[in-house]
Amino acid sequence: MLLGGGVLTLAGCRTAVAPAPARSDPGALAERYTRLALQLAKHQPSLIDAWLGAPAWTDGPRLPAPVLRIEAAQLLRDVETLVTSHEGQTGVAEATGVSSTATGAPTDRTRTRYLAGQIRALDDAAGRLLGESHQFAEEARRTFGHAAPPRDAALLDSHRKRLSEALPGRGTLAERHAEFRRSLAVPAGRVEAVFAAAVAWCRTAAREVLPLPEGETLTTRAEDTAGWAAFSRPTGPRTSDLWVATRGGADAAHLLQLAAHEGTPGHHAQHVLASAHLVAALGWTERLLHPAFGPHRLCAEGAAEAGADLLLPHDVRVRVCREILLPAAGLPAAGAESLVRVERLAAELDLEVAYVAADYLDTSLGAEAATNRLRDDALVLDPAGLLSFVEKQRAKVLAYPVGRRLVRDALAATPAAGRWARLASIATTLTLGE
Repeated sequence: MLLGGGVLTLAGCRTAVAPAPARSDPGALAERYTRLALQLAKHQPSLIDAWLGAPAWTDGPRLPAPVLRIEAAQLLRDVETLVTSHEGQTGVAEATGVSSTATGAPTDRTRTRYLAGQIRALDDAAGRLLGESHQFAEEARRTFGHAAPPRDAALLDSHRKRLSEALPGRGTLAERHAEFRRSLAVPAGRVEAVFAAAVAWCRTAAREVLPLPEGETLTTRAEDTAGWAAFSRPTGPRTSDLWVATRGGADAAHLLQLAAHEGTPGHHAQHVLASAHLVAALGWTERLLHPAFGPHRLCAEGAAEAGADLLLPHDVRVRVCREILLPAAGLPAAGAESLVRVERLAAELDLEVAYVAADYLDTSLGAEAATNRLRDDALVLDPAGLLSFVEKQRAKVLAYPVGRRLVRDALAATPAAGRWARLASIATTLTLGE
């Protein structure tokens, strides 16, 4: 390949990206993957949420995208060769991908399958830097290994019908839904306190069913510049900062969902479990990286959503909102039952966002029509803001609805007594197993 007036060999590319020996065992592949992701993030910072490893790994110049694409393609071939070799192995541990130990320590097969999915996504990211583009469904398959299921209009209509029955009054369903949610929005000055109370309740409730390493801590903060309703940022092996937006008019039921999703049993739990059982115990350096791409993202968002559902059945949500969150917000506690029902029914329309995103990004739907569909069909409270999010995230918007359903299905297929252990395994490895 010609670059800067000279010839750059594949060997030279490998050396520049990952100076480790060019071996194909899981540890070597993991280092090459991590270094490649850090290099690609110099072109596209949104690929990485956090890097908790050696700062020196991010030093040095930004390598050209064509160089990184060559390394991504070679790395993909190497990891797929290793995955194929593991397919021939037998035994109970390899068949399940997870050992039967109390910590759920995974095998090399689990590790290489995780790496394979992540490296495929990196190969696609490198291709996009070079101008490659795909239709939404193909981009999703390349990014996550999954696409949105076919649209089930009857099921989505049934969710809207139940919502309509829960929201009597005049006007369209979208108007009634928006007015109801606005009427119970937490005042901006109380959002941080209500969110902190929700985080504390979830953390205490989860301790009995999802044991976390000793010394784990988290803090809550308010932040209005990130463009997210809330997000979790790991700050150390057992610590996280949780940020919540004070603008946007979130209600108590939504703040409770965000607290479980971002804290425990969600992203904070995922982080400290992986730090203890994969990084510290097994030396899996790649999990010092917190990527915003690939099957990792799909499982992380899906496990955070499904974990919140497991921790917070309907009656528990109602009780927490009635007894703790609505009083903290200075709002009437009598509205808890209706608020929780409406918030959960609206959440079941999340796949509509994916269908609108597909039509919009594939250019079969204009911006105005897409905004209207997000408002009227998906009942999104800020459709213009979400459309802007779709433009930036593209197929990544599938991480929430598709990931949630994949993890929820995996938990449903597990006997009730084993569901928290199954969630802990998924949350630690960020894979669904074999």
